Amino acid sequence: AINCCYIRGSIMTNMNQDDDSNWREYNIHGTDDDADQPFDIFASSTDDDAYETIQYDIDNNITINIRSEKDYDKSTGMSVWTGSEVMCTYLRRHSDVIQNKKVLELGAGCGLCGLVCRMALEAESVLITDGDHQVMKNLRYNVELNGLQLADAATLKSSNATISCPQLIWGKNHAIKFAEQYGKQDVIVATDCVYIPQSVSPLFETINELLDPSGLFLFVNTCASACPMEDVLNIATEFGFDCFDDELWYHDDDREKKKHPVHVFRRRKEV
Repeated sequence: AINCCYIRGSIMTNMNQDDDSNWREYNIHGTDDDADQPFDIFASSTDDDAYETIQYDIDNNITINIRSEKDYDKSTGMSVWTGSEVMCTYLRRHSDVIQNKKVLELGAGCGLCGLVCRMALEAESVLITDGDHQVMKNLRYNVELNGLQLADAATLKSSNATISCPQLIWGKNHAIKFAEQYGKQDVIVATDCVYIPQSVSPLFETINELLDPSGLFLFVNTCASACPMEDVLNIATEFGFDCFDDELWYHDDDREKKKHPVHVFRRRKEV
């Protein structure tokens, strides 16, 4: 497991002028009105006491700092979820999957996986994305908190800045525009970001447009979800992606019970 400790944090915001400031995570539910929500689990707090900074000690004396909300009931994207920690353990033990690769994290929330790829695993470039504009503010804060220079699409390849935090709303049309700016990616990572059935097809539309033909999609879900993993696998198959049982990876704590595996998706090879 990744070692971590907690430190009192403070609030800062960082907005990109290209963000869609009207898009919130609950829009995937099919509603655009705050008033329609029975409770606002997607609200980000304005209270300093609601935040903490988590220090993750990684190999080679690398420390990654993540500002997070203390309580999950404030927002899905403003807290560190178990799935991202499981995925980071997988990536550290399979560093060749990331080294010298172009990596995209979807539904990144606080951005732990993307930061590990950039700071500890020698990725060629890392795109850490989310759709919710409030989450994006904290995500960019976390990148800069770790002393990294944020790049935009124009400078990502031409400067020493190899990490960027563009907004990415899932779906085919959004992904096509994203690909025009950032190109295809070698590895796409997503953790604990599929909890309702209507988000799965937009997820795979996005992956289908952005993943290199020989690339990998890495996925783990440890949180409660209204969408069974079987449904995720069925929709993946519809989009031409396969996941084989012999590539399922279990964290040490979950291996005996065979729960919460990391799934490795590959495009189906044409015969």
